[in-house]
Amino acid sequence: MATDIGFIGIGNMGFSMAGNVRKKMASAATLHIFDVNSAACQHFVDEFGSLGRIKVTNSAKQVASDSTTVISMVPMDQHARAVYLEEENGVIAAPADANRLILECSTISVATAREIGEKILAAGKGTYVDTPVSGGVVGAQAATLSFFCGYSPTTNNDTLTQRVRDIVAWMGHPDKINFCGHLGSGLVCKLVNNYIGLSNIVVAAQGMAFGIKHGIDKGILWKCIKGSSGDSWVMDSAQPVPGIIETSPSSNGFKAGFTPTLCAKDISLGLKAAHEVGIDASMGEAALKLWSKAARDPRTSVITPGPMPVPECSC
Repeated sequence: MATDIGFIGIGNMGFSMAGNVRKKMASAATLHIFDVNSAACQHFVDEFGSLGRIKVTNSAKQVASDSTTVISMVPMDQHARAVYLEEENGVIAAPADANRLILECSTISVATAREIGEKILAAGKGTYVDTPVSGGVVGAQAATLSFFCGYSPTTNNDTLTQRVRDIVAWMGHPDKINFCGHLGSGLVCKLVNNYIGLSNIVVAAQGMAFGIKHGIDKGILWKCIKGSSGDSWVMDSAQPVPGIIETSPSSNGFKAGFTPTLCAKDISLGLKAAHEVGIDASMGEAALKLWSKAARDPRTSVITPGPMPVPECSC
């Protein structure tokens, strides 16, 4: 019997992730979707409706009520709290179902994920696993995302582990599915990853800028770095200089994928996690100043799903 799946948050990343779910789930099953942006839901139906039944719902509660598996992808802590803990329309208001699997893919704070997970479990609404992702919009489109799952398998083949693995493999690369341990551990790994990666983008942009200002051809400079110790994922996948990597955002008019506002948010979450365990995260504090400045620049403005305040640097 085909089981229905729910997806909450049909934004940039969520749109493509949910699209891959609809492509790969049982054709006879229904994909239940919800987003505060009803136009995004209609666009999704127009794009993927030919692949199988898609039902647009009016709340997270309804998605959970109709689904055996719920996947969510929202921007910030306050959105995740509303999705899961809002008393009338959140997942917590859905009927109890111990067999419901809830995969929360958003990048939110560790404390918020633990609070939501504990309350959902205590209310009998299902098993909540923090499953944040890495790979950006391109990875979401190609179904090659990395997943960091806050769950510790009993064995490699226990039922829940296999269920999580099978579902996230629709959206990610099978070799990039990581089981990180207890509730919240997936987000710890994700925040460490983004703290390093986003700080690295700032360093790469500044380094490339002063090299070019000294008169070095950008292609030669890139080749020198690629063959040396300064190389990183950023130099290809997030190359800040236009005209070097054809597929990089900089070579495509700096088209917004992961916005500076979200970058500032993720750096802030990383700083919070670092400070909670006594780490002086001074590199991240410097990077946050620059991401916050970029987020306030009108040239980076894009339409976002609701209010998205720019985090301020506390240093």
